[in-house]
Amino acid sequence: MPFLLTLILISDNYLASQTSMKMPLEIAKAFQNGTRSSMGIPGPNYWQNYSDYTIVAQLHATESKLTGSESINYHNNSPDTLKLIVIRLYPDFYKKGNARSWTIGNNDLTDGTLITKLNVGKNTFDVNNSTDVSRTATNLFIRLKDYIMPGDSVTIDVDWEFLIPRKAWARMGNYGNDRFFIAYWYPQIAVYDDIDGWDKVEYYGTVEYYNDLNNFDVNITTPSGFTVWATGDLKNMNDLYKKQVVDNYNIAMETEEIVNIFSVSDCKNKKVLLSNSSNTWHFVARDVPDFTFGATKYSNWDGASIVADENTGRRVFIDAVYPDSVDTFDKGAYYAVESVKFMQDSLPGYPFPYSHITSFCNGRKSGGMESPMMVNEGDPSDRGSAIGLIFHEILHSYFPFYMGTNERKYSWMDEGWAAWLPYGIMDDLEPDQNYFERISSSFENLSGKEKEVPLIYLSYQISDYGSYRVHSYNRSAMAYAYLRNALGDSLFKESLHTYMISWNGKHPIPYDFFNTFENVSGQDLNWYIKPWFFDRAYADLGIKKVTLDNKIVIENTGGLPLPVIVTCDFSDGTSSTYYKNVSVWQNGDNAVIIQADTSRTINMVTIGNNEIPDVITENNQVQINND
Repeated sequence: MPFLLTLILISDNYLASQTSMKMPLEIAKAFQNGTRSSMGIPGPNYWQNYSDYTIVAQLHATESKLTGSESINYHNNSPDTLKLIVIRLYPDFYKKGNARSWTIGNNDLTDGTLITKLNVGKNTFDVNNSTDVSRTATNLFIRLKDYIMPGDSVTIDVDWEFLIPRKAWARMGNYGNDRFFIAYWYPQIAVYDDIDGWDKVEYYGTVEYYNDLNNFDVNITTPSGFTVWATGDLKNMNDLYKKQVVDNYNIAMETEEIVNIFSVSDCKNKKVLLSNSSNTWHFVARDVPDFTFGATKYSNWDGASIVADENTGRRVFIDAVYPDSVDTFDKGAYYAVESVKFMQDSLPGYPFPYSHITSFCNGRKSGGMESPMMVNEGDPSDRGSAIGLIFHEILHSYFPFYMGTNERKYSWMDEGWAAWLPYGIMDDLEPDQNYFERISSSFENLSGKEKEVPLIYLSYQISDYGSYRVHSYNRSAMAYAYLRNALGDSLFKESLHTYMISWNGKHPIPYDFFNTFENVSGQDLNWYIKPWFFDRAYADLGIKKVTLDNKIVIENTGGLPLPVIVTCDFSDGTSSTYYKNVSVWQNGDNAVIIQADTSRTINMVTIGNNEIPDVITENNQVQINND
């Protein structure tokens, strides 16, 4: 039975029945309208809008400024007549007087995005005329004079500029030493979807991606000596790079061995670029949710490639860009290659979705941020942290980019995967890091406490960062990991692949995920989904009692379905461990019985291990008095 959802008849009682099961009204209406399906697949009436972006931008490195001009062809595939357009102005995060999720000091405060031209169709709009245009923290609302009819499109032309932050980097900025990473930067059409209509969530710093799949044709002009990497494919490589660089790149495109395409020394000795004056870099990307780029004057560039799809022979180019004097990033390309191999061969176990993935080192020591085909990363001091960081950010290529999830509302739908799945490569390359134990411990620290927020709560509503972190990363990582434990590897992967095949390039919501797993598994998973995703259940398994015939009663006091591991120490000096996977709780029982060996006398019983979270340890061990 699909979780919280039965769509057999669409009648006047439909909304009432769904409301009684606590489904939000706008989501129930989407199922009623046929854009969603109880089978976990898009409904027969599913639709999605998109844009074609043509952008001409110029990086003014000395001024730390970017100027741009763009033409957007916005396609309305919805059944609605659009009387409004919402445009995101991400650089307004730095605007004086704006609300933010954290303080940024005064050094990078600006006047935000300066718009010098705004045309929609045949109409010119004055951004200072509040009759037609209004501006909130990071959104621009345009009240249209000519409505956009269903199936129609409109062209929006915008000229703009903004100052690139030098110190308060929020996922992008001028990192010094002629090193820039530009993200969250161009005027961007917000998503109009079947649940909320226009996405009007403001960008205060915490919320991240929710975009349609768009097409980009971008020309970026840089000062003398700068090289550029970006989302999409570089179309004029032969006009920019010297022959040796192109030859090295072509070699890297055919081998799994790491190739140094050029070095900092090559840059300084003018062995990289054909022209020593300014250059224009032309990139094209199709069906991607965003476009970012990195630009540097002096970098090392390493790359290799692996087969992404055995059926077609398609290869993915995997590269790393980094300065000299790094702690770990000189191995960045190798860590990235190993990461993509794991993602394809293990989990998600699905072909890498893009033509390339560039790990761009900004020169800082920590932190990272994903974008399609590009990740912006620091240079961790130890190997384990570097591997985990690179894997985490690259994994986002699947979630939220390939899958199109709404990270503003449901950040756990992508961060949970990126937090959990590094366990595999970490166990292989850095087993002493005990990666999963650390994820479990972080979750355990907040589990059951007042600040913990159920996963189904909207991410942008969580203002406390500690709560947001556990909500988005730790509890969700545990929920995915133990769902796999409950279903078993094969059924879990089959369900995951069905979900990915059904929803890639679209906008799945949590109910689509739940319904897919229930439909594919053929199981009612309410026993698992409700406590992990909807309730305030917490991690606490305890020993209720040990009987004379060696029956051990384990009670699930906290309510979260977790594996049961019981270790018995016997009076003869031996010990045995008994294990039940998460499915032991599927009947809704709040206690289970473990039968230990009756031929031996129990001295002590211990429950759990470091990978299974448990917030109350007083009930985890029992000493038996056999006198």
